[in-house]
Amino acid sequence: MNKKLDACARQRSIFREGLAASTAISQCLALGLLGASALSGSVSAQQADNSDMTFEEIVVTSRKRSESMMDIPMSINVVSEGLIEKMGASDYTDLLASVPSLTAYQNGPGRTRLVIRGVANTSSGANDNDTQNQETVGIYLDEIPISTGALNPELGLFDLERVEVLRGPQGTLYGAGSMTGTIRLVSKKPNLREFEGKVDASLSTINKGGENYDVKALVNIPVVEDKFALRTSAYYEKNGGYIDNVLTGEKDINNGRAVGARVSARLQVNENFTADFSFFHHDYSDNGRPEDLDHTPLFSRDYPSNDGYDDEMQIYNLTLNYDLGWGEIVSSTSYFDRQVVNRRSLDLLFDTLPPQIVPHELIDTTDTDVFVQEVRLASQTESPLQWTVGAYLDKKDVFYLNTFPVPGADAVLGDSSNFGAPKDHLYYGYDDLEVKTYALFGEAYYTWDKFTFTAGLRYFNWKQDIEFYQSGLFNGGSNSDVRPQSTVDGVNPKFNVSYQINDDNLVYVQVAKGFRYGGINGAIPESVCADELAQVEREGGDTRFFNPDKTWNYEIGSKNTLADGRVTLNASYFHIKWQDMQTSRGFECGFGFKENVGEATSQGIELELNTRVTENLSLYFGGTYINSELAQDVPNLGAEKGDNAPFVPEFAFNTSADYVRPLTDTMDGFIWANVQYVGERNSHFSEDDPNFREMDGYFVSNLRVGTRWDNLELSIFANNLFDGRGVIRAMRRPPFDPDATIKVEPRTIGVSLRANF
Repeated sequence: MNKKLDACARQRSIFREGLAASTAISQCLALGLLGASALSGSVSAQQADNSDMTFEEIVVTSRKRSESMMDIPMSINVVSEGLIEKMGASDYTDLLASVPSLTAYQNGPGRTRLVIRGVANTSSGANDNDTQNQETVGIYLDEIPISTGALNPELGLFDLERVEVLRGPQGTLYGAGSMTGTIRLVSKKPNLREFEGKVDASLSTINKGGENYDVKALVNIPVVEDKFALRTSAYYEKNGGYIDNVLTGEKDINNGRAVGARVSARLQVNENFTADFSFFHHDYSDNGRPEDLDHTPLFSRDYPSNDGYDDEMQIYNLTLNYDLGWGEIVSSTSYFDRQVVNRRSLDLLFDTLPPQIVPHELIDTTDTDVFVQEVRLASQTESPLQWTVGAYLDKKDVFYLNTFPVPGADAVLGDSSNFGAPKDHLYYGYDDLEVKTYALFGEAYYTWDKFTFTAGLRYFNWKQDIEFYQSGLFNGGSNSDVRPQSTVDGVNPKFNVSYQINDDNLVYVQVAKGFRYGGINGAIPESVCADELAQVEREGGDTRFFNPDKTWNYEIGSKNTLADGRVTLNASYFHIKWQDMQTSRGFECGFGFKENVGEATSQGIELELNTRVTENLSLYFGGTYINSELAQDVPNLGAEKGDNAPFVPEFAFNTSADYVRPLTDTMDGFIWANVQYVGERNSHFSEDDPNFREMDGYFVSNLRVGTRWDNLELSIFANNLFDGRGVIRAMRRPPFDPDATIKVEPRTIGVSLRANF
């Protein structure tokens, strides 16, 4: 082991001199002896000539090797553990406004579709639980892909090293789910040498709402020093809610709670071989969506049925890492088990039914089991040629049960069994889905003088089989039409050229293709949708299948360190061509299907600026301009060329100030202030769509003030300080959904205590 420690020390020395950076960092991190912050601290200290005026170097693993973020020729945003704590972020959607180009279409916690660089297909008729929702943004917990269409899990952001947001297609290394980008939650690994512990607690109150509280804790135990360590963390979070039901008298019905635990173990088998095992459990539930109806008082609604949400998952991973000296081989084996119960109120629909029928919610249940295996080999030498090659496979089984139980319905409308459904069910159906994928991928980087040339390629093969059943009065009877297997294969390329102007400035150009798979639509009952089906047939459309779609991303960017390390400036311009768009088309009969319609373009500018004004004061600015619009008329959506993409603001920015000042020899005081702006958005492509709604731009301000001494931190905070009423999402779809909005959570004021030991 001492031999390995000496090698790590030598590599750190080499890294300080700017040589073999990826080799140095990866060897040290593989030992579990040094965190990225420790390494980056040594780097910044050397660069700053022992000055406190420079920013720490940020180490990332976005290209599946450890590298300095400023040396990677691509657009990356990193949210550090410190920023997560200052924001009080409990899940990744809390980070949305802090990351340029990242937006979302939200139906509540756990029901979020992420959007990067304006590629959004959130048009009408889309169902959160639809098994055919194909994500455009990949989400990873370490090595584990966890993105799930429109039901992306809201994992607790605790004991994380950082969150990496990779903007632009990542199809070479991350596959189909990363058509426009990837989000990586990078957890802290067990420390083989030191005992660590942390406790974090907060209490807050929501204006005109309930109380929030959370408790988080972790402990790291080096069971056998330098050989075996355990790291365990857990959290409990309670959200007080702020939506009242003026009909039933219930208060704060959107209250919720999250419980989670993570156990990870690291075994240093020998100086070259490391084994990491992790288990993660997450359980979230709430009692209602945060929907504020337009016709009721502020933050209230008046329908009786429940639309709460339950989400439980287990994630297992075994990662084996073997250092070959000239390269590193990594095997990652994952299993992901998740059950979601998503309820949706359809009370407006009951206005069309006999008054004897009491409203009841639609209940969607989705069970998902996913097995994932990846093996890759990456070079780690001082050669100008570096490369990564690998193989990937997964198998996903999804069972989706879609039910509309209405107690007493049979007594009024007739026996449900006559329509193939269970007793008192106006609708009953299921999808039983199996998906298999395998892929081969590789990227190579060659440096010649100040130029670096990057090329990547991924071959993929994807197959989907589905069985389904639909029944009930609202289906007009029962049907289970057989669908043939859906399959697709192909290649996904990437090209990049960068130029290192000097040690502190880099420019690059990139062309990359992003893609996602197609799928199989369920049957649309002719008995209730005959007219609309006939119209599709007249247009030459097919409601049974939809094909893959793709993006071509053209990008130019720069990464710059200025003013002797006191300023960092990252900028990029992108132009995306989105072809054969997958768009959800809704029928007035209540059913819908996905189809490939038209093309769109999205172009914009991303800018991130960090400035160390004084030894005590740092400023940050991040902003985006995006113009995302249809490139041709799309008659199926009633939309025309030039119509703006839904839920994508043209302008968005956030800025923050971080001030730290010594109060005594052992105590610091700090102030962190943040302002976020999200520009105007629309809910549909076309203003002529009867469900079109416009959402005004809005500001949100946040503040945290506190002190740190020894290993303790005490702070008070205010989120949405000025109690703004910004609209995150506006909705309208009669006779199923009333006019409503989801607004920014009202002003929340609280106190937090953090202790490290």
